[in-house]
Parts: sequence; structure tokens; C-alpha cells
Amino acid sequence: CFTMTEAVVSTQSTGIILVFSSFLSLSIYTMTTNTNTLNLSSYTWHKVFLHLCSVFEQEGHEVRIVGGAVRDILLDTKPKDIDLCTTADPPTMLEILRKHQIITRETGIQHGTVTVHKKGHNFEMTSLRKDEIRGGFKECKYGGNFEEDAKRRDLTVNSMSVDKDGTLYDYFEGRKHLENRELRFTDDPTTRILEDPLRILRYFRFACTSDMFSTNECPVEYMEIFGERRSALADQSVVKGERIWKEMEKILSSQKCCEVLNMMEECRVLRSLGFPFPYDRKDYHEIIDLEVVVKGVEKEARAAVILGILFKRKPVKLGITLEHHWRVSNRVKDVSRITTETTNLKDEEDIRALKIHLYKLKPASLFEEEKNIRVLALKMDKTHSLPEELIQDLEKFERPTFMFSKDHFAKVPKFKGKQKDATDIIKEAWIKSCFTMTEAEMVDQIREMAENPDIVRGNKA
Repeated sequence: CFTMTEAVVSTQSTGIILVFSSFLSLSIYTMTTNTNTLNLSSYTWHKVFLHLCSVFEQEGHEVRIVGGAVRDILLDTKPKDIDLCTTADPPTMLEILRKHQIITRETGIQHGTVTVHKKGHNFEMTSLRKDEIRGGFKECKYGGNFEEDAKRRDLTVNSMSVDKDGTLYDYFEGRKHLENRELRFTDDPTTRILEDPLRILRYFRFACTSDMFSTNECPVEYMEIFGERRSALADQSVVKGERIWKEMEKILSSQKCCEVLNMMEECRVLRSLGFPFPYDRKDYHEIIDLEVVVKGVEKEARAAVILGILFKRKPVKLGITLEHHWRVSNRVKDVSRITTETTNLKDEEDIRALKIHLYKLKPASLFEEEKNIRVLALKMDKTHSLPEELIQDLEKFERPTFMFSKDHFAKVPKFKGKQKDATDIIKEAWIKSCFTMTEAEMVDQIREMAENPDIVRGNKA
């Protein structure tokens, strides 16, 4: 049935979808058996959801499950998060929850969202929103109905909702697109992107962070629109740099990163973000090895490593992009800079200098962290010229201990100088040797200082 304000209930046939993932392995997604009503009773949070629905119904309001949770339920997978929407505006929503003594945290109340906690389950609850045109500009207001709220969502597969009875409300053929593995906007894509150009990046981000969708099947008309509207991504007055990095971090840390970067390059989006052209027009799979994993490197750092690899021949451009366009954290700046340095190393002398640099890091705990990042950079970068044995040598390198004590001075009775000053000289020589200086060589240096005390005095000066 079709009305202006009521749901269009999905009537698509039940079946099994065979999906080829980005790794060319076969995955099976089984859709739920009842096309009109979803069975929610098997989920541990179901009774809590029913209780919340009952509480709000008593006050004249409705609550539904919305967004990605509905998509996951249709795929018969456990939802990672449960997002709810209610017809109650934010003050009323809080009033109802408090009246019924339901624990809430005002995690995003400025956006109409609170976190509801009951019986070990957390739900993100948000008031319905709608767009209104005033003075030629679109404004977000609380209120409206579920269809208007669904229209505000970027993609059809995330625009569906489910009520307490399990009835599926599908206003924009989201279930059909889910079955066909299609990513579609809920409205005309040109209009949606004009409203917020960041939707270009959100489209690519969702394509690479969900195993359900192929990154090789972006509609031609979407690619053309992305290319036409890409320049807005370079305008800080239109899209803030922090928002760009939030999406790019998820893209760069995804296992589908190279496929999506290829698509973004094809429609020239990367150029508007300040990226250099691919080396020699190569496929990004020929530049980055995404299969590499190094223990201890977190998601954000991994994304920054990939960024550093892509900008390795343009380090100055990288600095400008991160500082003035993307507004990233100092951590991202440091990791990307370290990556560009590391992937430009050439020979054994460079590795020796790097080992000495790592040893001198303070506090000493930074040694392992930075070493892991540099090793990851070298292993992921398919374009560096460093021999493999030197990479393995760096990976095995442990922070050395300076094994020297006053007992060594006892072997040279003639030494009458200050042991601390002499120790500093020997330690510096040990570091300069890249930690290969032997105990015998250290004792020989003490003898030399005993014969020539000016060595110690000169070093102190």
C-alpha cells in the first residue's frame, strides 16, 4: 500500500544471495523468511525493546528500530549497535525515560540522541527529524514522521525501520537494493550531494566497510555526479577538514581500501582531496599490500601509514594537506611523516641511522611503537627499494642494553679520571658503532683515556 505518510511494507521474495567479496571468496547471506514481518524474538535485547516501546506508547509516542540494525537483521546477522527513533522530541524523550526510571546518558543530546541502558543492553535513541526550507536554506527540525526521517538518511539500505511487532517499513526499496547488493541514495544523488558534499565520501566509506557490497559496481551516473561535484570537498567553508578525515580514516583502514581508492581516482575525487596521482598511473593494489599486519599498530595509525605511502614522493604536499585541509591529530601527522621517511630509505647505512634514532627515543617505551610503525610502512609499501633482508633485520632489532660498569675500570688501574665522564664517552662510541662495540674495545678505550687524559677533559668541555 502506498500513502504519503504511512509505510510501504516490503513484499520481496525470500531467498539466498550469493555474494563475491573483494577477496573473490564466496559468502552467503540468507534473508529472513517472512517478508512482511521480521522475527526479533531470538535476539537477547528483544524484551527490552518491547518494554521501551510500551513505555513510550503509554505516553502517546512510537519507537522503532532504524538504520544499520535493520539491515543486519535482514541479513540474519547480529546487529553491532541498536539505533532507535521515537516520535517524541528530545525534552519529551528524556522526560519519559526518567519518569519510568530508565538509565540514560545524554551522549548526543545536542543532536537529539541519548544512550539508553537497561538489563545489560545499550540503545542509541534519537528523536525523529525532518528538513524544512526557510529563506532558501534547508534546516533540520525535530518532528515529522518516520518516512521523512528515513529520507534524510544517505542510503536506502539504511533507511528502513521495524516496529515492536516486527513490521518492516521500507520507503525507498532498501530491501530490494540490499538483495541486489546495490548502494543507492534515498533521493536524487545530485540533490543529496548538493546538500552535503561529504556524502560522496560516505558512499565510498560504506562501500568499503561492508562485506555485503561490491566496490566494483558503483552506478555510472553516480561516478559522473561524484566527478562533477568533487570540487566542493576542497572547500573548507563547505566541508570541514575534520569531517573529511573521519571518513578517509575508515576508508584507508579498510581491507577494500585499494579498490575504493581506484574508484575515487577514476572519478577524480582524490585530486580534490589533495592526493598526488598514482605512481606511473598504477593500480593502488600495486602500491599498497593490505594483507600485511604488524602487532601493536592501531587502526588510526594504519590509516596514517597508508597515507604516508601514497604521499611518499610529495612529503611537503602531505604536510600542507594534513595541516591546512584535513585538520588531523598530531598522532596522524607524526605517523604519516615517519612513513614517508621510512619508505624512502635506500641502504644499510640508512637502517643503521634509523636504529640509532630508535634507541635515542625518550621515553624508551616509544622504541617498540615507532619500530612497529616503520616496519609496517616498509612491508605495506610495494614501491620502496630497500632490500628485504634489511627489513627483516629492522623487524628483529631489539632495544640494546649498554653493558658497561665500574668493573671495566678495574681492568685499567692506570685510569685516574672521572669514571662518569669516561662512561659517557664510551657510551657515545658504542651508540655510534650501532651497538656493535665489544667489551674488549671498551676496555681499550679506557686505556687510551688513561694514556691521554685530555680526551676526557675535551669531551666534558
